[in-house]
Amino acid sequence: MTPAPALLPPDTGTWLTGWLRDALAARGWDVEVDVQEGADMVCPPPVPLVVVRDDSGTRTGLTTFLVQVGISVLAGPRRDASAARALAREVYALATGDAVASAPGSPVAAVDWGSCRGPYAVPDDQDVSRQYVTAGYRVVGAPA
Repeated sequence: MTPAPALLPPDTGTWLTGWLRDALAARGWDVEVDVQEGADMVCPPPVPLVVVRDDSGTRTGLTTFLVQVGISVLAGPRRDASAARALAREVYALATGDAVASAPGSPVAAVDWGSCRGPYAVPDDQDVSRQYVTAGYRVVGAPA
């Protein structure tokens, strides 16, 4: 049996960060989108913060992977979750919609809807409302 060729998984988190930033701006949201929370983050943040974390996944074929991303939405103080909930619903709609697979340069071949969850509240020790979303994707890798 011939071994599978070496395959690099795409950097789905970084790509999704840029795509979400543009898509949210197009919908009128003034937000920061990044792959991590800053060490000097102020709570609540002056503008909502969306953090995309690539949780990796498994190789499923000669050129494909099944990956999971987790997306945190931080907005407003802990006592008022309305802004975080509204933004998290928008993030979920975008991250799990078909447009994510048809966007230019997207590594996403398809959304794995059975792996999509949220949004739901996550307790935070800081004075910020935090919501969480997950999305699963079938993605295409590149030869190593």
